[in-house]
Amino acid sequence: MSKPLAPKSPTSRSSTAKSLTLSEMAARWYLRMREHAHNQRSAEHHAFEQWLADDPSHAAEYDSFAHAMRQLDSAESLSTLADAAEQQTFLANEARRKAKQQRLAQLMVVCFICVAGFFSHQQYQIWQAAPVMQLAAQNPVGQIVTKTLDDGTKVTLSAKSDMEVTYYRHQRHVLLKEGEAIFEVTKDPERPFVVETDTAKVTVLGTRFAVNRLEQVVRVSVDHGRVKVEPKLESAAAKTENPLDVSREITNGQVVEVYPNHAMVLVNRPASDAFAFLNGRLVFDRADTSEIAYTVSRYRLKPVQSQGKQVRNISADINIQDIDQFLRGLPNIAPVRLQETAQYTLLDSQK
Repeated sequence: MSKPLAPKSPTSRSSTAKSLTLSEMAARWYLRMREHAHNQRSAEHHAFEQWLADDPSHAAEYDSFAHAMRQLDSAESLSTLADAAEQQTFLANEARRKAKQQRLAQLMVVCFICVAGFFSHQQYQIWQAAPVMQLAAQNPVGQIVTKTLDDGTKVTLSAKSDMEVTYYRHQRHVLLKEGEAIFEVTKDPERPFVVETDTAKVTVLGTRFAVNRLEQVVRVSVDHGRVKVEPKLESAAAKTENPLDVSREITNGQVVEVYPNHAMVLVNRPASDAFAFLNGRLVFDRADTSEIAYTVSRYRLKPVQSQGKQVRNISADINIQDIDQFLRGLPNIAPVRLQETAQYTLLDSQK
């Protein structure tokens, strides 16, 4: 049986009051009174009544605690509390589910943006790579033709020349398959103008220049403006052999030659020679017999071929109409012999 609280002295009650809060004291008295509910005259009840009388706040706190406990004791209250607890659990679970859905939705948005960005980039590249203008031009032997392209660029094709022009949204591209061409390029910084042969690549923004694709060399001559010339390195082996940037910029009056081994040489010769065919002339400056044979064949139905060791340093300025006369007189200025066959004219070195 619990020890009754009544015998405690005022000093003891004061000590207990100081160590317990009013709510804790009310809770203890409530539990005590539940134990002694069958004996209303016990010393415990007397002490309880004395505690209530000591201070009005005691009775108020006790009544509040007792009311709360009675609420807990009722089935309806317990059900309400259970429902509240269940509702709280449900709300917590819903909050977690929504947070998870939100994270999943954010992840899906990120994935969608990545996928959309990838496909947009792919579509942009396809769009960029789609030609907006294409032109193929082939000149027969002896004929010179000037064409004006969509952007105003003028291209003059020498005789026996072959080129393909393709304009893209980001670049203007010319493939010079054979022969010689003069370009007067309309400026368009957003679309560089690029001329390619099998061994050289020329990039410009706006200028007048000529590209001559000979048998053993590609010659680029600039009348005015500025162009970048670089060897065309397509194979992995060539790129390995030439790991550095070997491009060269040339400007007004300069001439550069690109050889099959990717070597580039800035040559000392007038750039104006490359434009002479516009006036019906051919200019050879320290040329060899291979260059002469290859060039005059553009204007002669019966082609010219060179044979034997190349004779170099031949210079001449001739009218295109006088090519046959020039060939007949060539043995007088160089150690070569002229031979005629049914298919071609042969320049045979006498060395």
